[in-house]
Amino acid sequence: MSDQQDNSAPASSSVTHEEVTVLEVDAVDISYDDRFLYAACKDKYVRVWSKGDWQLVAELGETNSEPLAVHVDKDHVYATCERRVYMWRKGTWGMIGWFELSYHALTSDLHGDCFYIGTREGRLLSIKRDTNETSSWPLHKSEITMLWSNGSVICSGTKKEAPVVWTPDLDTAPTELAVLDKSDRGTAVTGNSQFVMVGLASGDVKLWDRVGWSHVRTLESQTDEPLISMWANDLYLVTSSTAGFLTIWDLKKDIQLGQIRKNGIKYGRVVVDHDLIYIATSEGLAVMGISLEGQALDLCNTDNRIQDDDLLKTSPYDVLESVLNHQRQGDNLLQERHFSKAMEEYDNALYLLIDNVHALQAVPKEREKLTREISGRRSKASLRSKIETIQSINKEIEQISDELELIGQTLRDEAEIDSLWSNAELAILESRTLSEDNADDMLSYQLIYLTDNLQSDLEAAKEKLVNYQRKVNQAVALIHGMENEWRWMEQRRTSLSERKGFLERTIKQLEKELANAESDSEVQEILKAALDKHKQLHEQIGRIISASDDEQDAVLSSREDALAAIHGLLRIIPKKRNAMLAISDHAKRQKELERLTTALEEALESAKHHGLKEETRSIQNEIESVAALNGAARTENT
Repeated sequence: MSDQQDNSAPASSSVTHEEVTVLEVDAVDISYDDRFLYAACKDKYVRVWSKGDWQLVAELGETNSEPLAVHVDKDHVYATCERRVYMWRKGTWGMIGWFELSYHALTSDLHGDCFYIGTREGRLLSIKRDTNETSSWPLHKSEITMLWSNGSVICSGTKKEAPVVWTPDLDTAPTELAVLDKSDRGTAVTGNSQFVMVGLASGDVKLWDRVGWSHVRTLESQTDEPLISMWANDLYLVTSSTAGFLTIWDLKKDIQLGQIRKNGIKYGRVVVDHDLIYIATSEGLAVMGISLEGQALDLCNTDNRIQDDDLLKTSPYDVLESVLNHQRQGDNLLQERHFSKAMEEYDNALYLLIDNVHALQAVPKEREKLTREISGRRSKASLRSKIETIQSINKEIEQISDELELIGQTLRDEAEIDSLWSNAELAILESRTLSEDNADDMLSYQLIYLTDNLQSDLEAAKEKLVNYQRKVNQAVALIHGMENEWRWMEQRRTSLSERKGFLERTIKQLEKELANAESDSEVQEILKAALDKHKQLHEQIGRIISASDDEQDAVLSSREDALAAIHGLLRIIPKKRNAMLAISDHAKRQKELERLTTALEEALESAKHHGLKEETRSIQNEIESVAALNGAARTENT
């Protein structure tokens, strides 16, 4: 630590601090890992510094809006912005991409595989990092400004509503567990394995038991300044207020260990890293070292205890033995080809090395050697796991290609295919980054080869699917056009003969298309169904027309019957004519004349059909006579 002095107010007699450095950035949020310090900055960048010398390592960005929060895991850096969550790869510091958000983000928390995001609309967003699956639920009526989670519970709060504790569910909305103190409005929330803690505008902190959700006690502040940020584990609580107060509490003894104030400086987000405290201030990102009675006070190590002002430290040999146990389990799982589980064991070993960095100061070479060896083994497990994933995805894509090629269709629905395409593209992106990061391992080159094959097979499968969909769409469009023309003919009330002719043309066209379609394909099924429908309708209309012709033939097919009918008509004509002349109503007379004319025309057709020449002349004379009678009736009416 440096010997820099500042104008801070006197700290507690038990806890002292020393300003290590001040990084000149306008920080909004802070995170860290074993090697780097990360800050989300108001100028739309996430900055990364080395914790060894506090030199700037990378500037990640530029984001589309001011980042609200920064989170890290073993391989990635995340920045939550108003409408996006950005993601970068550690080491190379290259941007991988981002998640688009449907609501306005205000705060976020990362725990395990789940991103929780509080929004201006009062909704809680959840993003599963392994599948990118996003869900949202309306939890509050106003904007969510406070959020904390630990995997088993979520605590959210707003400026207008009391904080609420929820149980997260896998596929449904979180279940409400408790509403914390409706009389107070929180300004910040955090928690540990025993309590959920709510910071208040008065500077006090209320502790709520996680068993019965009852108010256990209140840590009373002497500052009367609103809390803006809190950090906690099972032993300690650190709070910051906008007026520039930093307070450290012993949660086991319910006492204030110390308070740090820097006159004229405003404080923001606070994060604890063992014996270092990172705090966003109005003059920059401050790094402070914390000591107790001249010894570094490791606030992150829950095995440390303050007992009569002495620190009981974890044995480095216990830590190393636990690390080696996880390493051996990882090696066994790797040999059994359980690559993901092997990675988990290697991660557990690395976490032990990271979390116990101070306990291992006595054995730096052993810690460095184990870190290097386990990281290398984890890289191999990661490469082999990704190779297995690439091979599995490629097998599914080849199956779809074979289906499209052999049977002209795929048995998967559209949602399944879209999901497979997305998984393949993400796997390709991750594999190329992983190969680049592990270029000194021969497995990375196998991964590159398999990834190239997957890329090629994916593009080929997509092209086949596009061609398949185009053929299906063409067949559907053809049938829709025929159906539209048929509906038009029905609306225009065209004759059955015209409709029959249209069906004959469409049947020929469908038969031609069907002959060119691939066997057992979806296109063939569509065309065949349409052809069967058109043929059925054609046969039905044909039967109706044929029945009408048969009925007419049955009446006039006999020459004797036709002759008898014609003679009967000719004999009754004079009587019908006289009867019509007696009709005074013009409309009725006109109707009777039209009916008589129709009967004479039918008789004329039958006479000609059977070669009845004399009857033909008689009927023609009667038609002329009726026509003259019809003309006289019109003149009379005029």
